[in-house]
Amino acid sequence: MTTALERALPIVASAYGQQFGVRVLLSGSDAFTDGDTITLPLLDNMSELHDVLFGYLAHESGHIRDTDFSVSAGSELRHSFLNIIEDIRIERLMVEEFPGTQSTLESVNDYVIQQGWSGPAKSDTHEAQQLAAYLLHVLRSNVLNQQSSEPLAVKSREVIEQTFPAGFFVRLDGLLAMEVDSLKTTQDCLRLVDAILRALKDAEEEESQNQSNPGPGQSPDSGASSKDDGSTNGDQSGMGNDDRLSKPQSQTDIGSIPPGSDSINHMDNHLTDDHPSTSSSTISPSDDNDAGPGENGKGQDTPLHDKLLSATDQDVMKDAIDQLKDELALQAQDDNQGIQGTIDLDTNVGSPVSSDGDTTLLADGIHASASIRARLLGLLQTQTRQKQTLHTRGKRVAGSRLTRISTGDSRVFLQRENTQRADTAVHVLLDTSGSMGNIQDIANQATVSLSLAMSSIPNIDIAVSIFPGVNGKVSPLLNRGMPVRPCLSKFAVSSSGGTPLGSAMLFAARELAISKRERKVLIVITDGAPSDGANVEYVTKILKGHADIYAIGINSNAVSHYFNHWSVIHDVKELQSALFKLAGSILKLH
Repeated sequence: MTTALERALPIVASAYGQQFGVRVLLSGSDAFTDGDTITLPLLDNMSELHDVLFGYLAHESGHIRDTDFSVSAGSELRHSFLNIIEDIRIERLMVEEFPGTQSTLESVNDYVIQQGWSGPAKSDTHEAQQLAAYLLHVLRSNVLNQQSSEPLAVKSREVIEQTFPAGFFVRLDGLLAMEVDSLKTTQDCLRLVDAILRALKDAEEEESQNQSNPGPGQSPDSGASSKDDGSTNGDQSGMGNDDRLSKPQSQTDIGSIPPGSDSINHMDNHLTDDHPSTSSSTISPSDDNDAGPGENGKGQDTPLHDKLLSATDQDVMKDAIDQLKDELALQAQDDNQGIQGTIDLDTNVGSPVSSDGDTTLLADGIHASASIRARLLGLLQTQTRQKQTLHTRGKRVAGSRLTRISTGDSRVFLQRENTQRADTAVHVLLDTSGSMGNIQDIANQATVSLSLAMSSIPNIDIAVSIFPGVNGKVSPLLNRGMPVRPCLSKFAVSSSGGTPLGSAMLFAARELAISKRERKVLIVITDGAPSDGANVEYVTKILKGHADIYAIGINSNAVSHYFNHWSVIHDVKELQSALFKLAGSILKLH
């Protein structure tokens, strides 16, 4: 069973980002991606939108990992259909590689349907929206097994069968069955779009020829049915059209590359009959220019194929992801905890600390640890002996209580209770920033002394990390479960770089979250204020109620501004008393 700390938004989002290989930021109320980094809105830990948010993260990660953003659709219609098919392709790849994303991706689809942002096709909307709605739901139902789309696919089919020629569906069903599973690239998806449009054109031409050359006993127009061409533009929307790929107009909505980005080719006619797509695929591109005006099988003056290709931004399916983004932003504004700017969840671990430090510089800390350890163990034993209670039965009699028998109180037998202490996971963060300078030795001695003392206490294990470590990342010095003494030379670290305490705390929070110990403790040893104070405040709030945080300031009381439990030491002489007090607080001995 996962703990509440494990389910905390930044813990999960950070882990997802590292697993997916993408950079993730948290913001007060923004949700977007620039093609390289995903920014998530800051929601409360228990928000009902968590699964939806993580599904959005998986969806965007799929685009960053697998979408070719240089592919230009060339028209609103092709762009709309391309996004639907590309979404199916990248989500299927995500589920295949990360099976756990199946439920969160489905949560997104369920949510946008529940909100009415991705409904079935409607007869009073533009034909482009009708066909898009059918493609969206039939593919999500059949390819991604998202059950909430299945009834919408059925309803959409009933609507478009009244609009599109019957011969089109034979061709469309065959294309979807044969081609979708073999799509490898974004360009393949665009070729499938063109093949669908070609299938529509062929079906219309076939129906027109059948009407022009009726069989025996039929009049030339017996197969035609009249239909008013005054379709109104509805507000049909669907999750499939998330503006991930370049459009004729510059877009800055969620998932779009900002205008001017070199990674996007904004050519309106990138793929035309003059420059057809080349591929070994069996899909044939649509011939967009050789269809002249005429009548289709439904009695329309303009063939559906041509009408679809001339669709404007108002005619195509609207973007449900935009609406989802707005919803997440509104929720974040209610939930966020006053955090300004962004929080970088990129906590990739740096290389482990090497074992080449000078242990002679740690002598005072090692010596202090022996005394602290002895005092702690003595205090533990004393406290255990004091845990004796009086009972009516037993083997040991409390002589001072014998007089109580005359009063009817027969509780004169002593029994010692076995006190079971909560097993505790401790993570120590050691500041090695450039400002530590000549006081780094004091911090190192405090860290090694505390680690040796705490690791000797039953039901406690300890991990130690430094910040900034190798290449500015958080670097593990002592992994949980490792013995301390064989690693002593690692504790003699030097100082350099900034003070990214917030990022280091997030890393420690993730490490503590996966520990199976009942109690979690984070200890920070630093000389001053962090360079990311807002992040420190945010992670502190995340850990509240899930972990206890203690701080030791070296020659600075800056820790008092960020933490409730803190102490300050100025030299090695103060180490023993300060660390004993801290350890006693952690063990709840005083």
